Amino acid sequence: MSEPDPTFEFAARDLNLLQTDTTEPTVLAWRPAQDWGDVRELVVRTNARVAELMLSLVRETAQARNDEARLLAVIGRFAFEAFPNATHHVLAAREHDEAPLHNIIARARAGDGTSVPLSRTIVERVLRDGHALLFMQGQDLGGNKESIVMSRLETAIVAPLTGVRGTFGVIQLDVRKPARGRFTQEDLGMLSVFASQVGLALEHLWLHQQQQRAFQSTISALVHSLTLKDREIAQHCERVQRVSLAIGERLGLSDTDLEILSVAALLHDLGKQGVRNEVLTKPGSLTGVERQEMDQHAAHTQSILDMIEYPGDLWDVPRIAAYHHEKIDGTGPFGVAGDNIPRAARIISVADVFDALISARSYKPALPPEEVLAKLAAGKGKDWDESAVDALHAVVNDVLNDVYSISPDRDGEEPLAKAA
Repeated sequence: MSEPDPTFEFAARDLNLLQTDTTEPTVLAWRPAQDWGDVRELVVRTNARVAELMLSLVRETAQARNDEARLLAVIGRFAFEAFPNATHHVLAAREHDEAPLHNIIARARAGDGTSVPLSRTIVERVLRDGHALLFMQGQDLGGNKESIVMSRLETAIVAPLTGVRGTFGVIQLDVRKPARGRFTQEDLGMLSVFASQVGLALEHLWLHQQQQRAFQSTISALVHSLTLKDREIAQHCERVQRVSLAIGERLGLSDTDLEILSVAALLHDLGKQGVRNEVLTKPGSLTGVERQEMDQHAAHTQSILDMIEYPGDLWDVPRIAAYHHEKIDGTGPFGVAGDNIPRAARIISVADVFDALISARSYKPALPPEEVLAKLAAGKGKDWDESAVDALHAVVNDVLNDVYSISPDRDGEEPLAKAA
């Protein structure tokens, strides 16, 4: 049976609010961070169990590097595996120098609800000096049992978390039960190795999250700019995004591919900002010149999106968004055909046409869902990807209900997916 894994608060969330310890901890050993490279070599070379643990830690933190919940679960599990006599584990850090130190992991091995506090005295010393410390409770406690840290504490080890921007947190392991024994200088060396890997993993995670936030804010700004140009187009893009995701999920796309699809679908008509309003909203048929201008919006979309720096997995978003009008037979604006059109672009193409036909515009009425599906079916293999059209047909009842608030069982009619 696996151990319970609750999270416990510190005595105070903000380091600045921690009560100063009433007894001075006794430092038994210390090790500066600059020695950690030599320590890592020695520890890994002389202890096969530790070497295997550290190798597994490196592998698992790499696999979970962009998933915060998974990464913290790996770190928490390895802390107790690497230090089998530890009864409590605390990890506190700050994302930047001006931020307060806050708890990231605070748990007891027994999961008994015990609070897991940090020592202000020790934390400040570790952050200031960049040293890993092995310490024990003060020798002269007298009658005072109220110290937030020292009560029932046998020994503890604490090491700074460091990265390219310096020290940004601490990791601490406690022994609070005499039967568990005490930490040794070898444990201190091992914690130094453990902390160095944890520091790198957390710094990578925060950099990734920072990049994601910057990217999402860019996307939000672009969508807002499209709203200022034409709110109807912006709302169309949001619906196409939702329909595209329904198709993609039906086709079994991976989480990464769904993310790419989501971003490209939301931005696919961004280039319409480069088309005159009289062409965009013209109630009748477009002239040849106007059609050429309208067709240019796909190229405008790509030129705008090419200016953005994308997270690694999303590098192809500009091309996918631009190719949403490509035809399977190669007669689209870019002349790309068949499987040379990215799969996500083929999905967006189907969703785009579906929304354009089923939605009323200032210059045209909405078509009934049955008629829209019939038009798409008639163009399978020539205009649109067969699998994408079939996937839309399979999920159309949910799409109509969730995206368009249209009940698929209108006036007692048989649902569309079943009637096909």
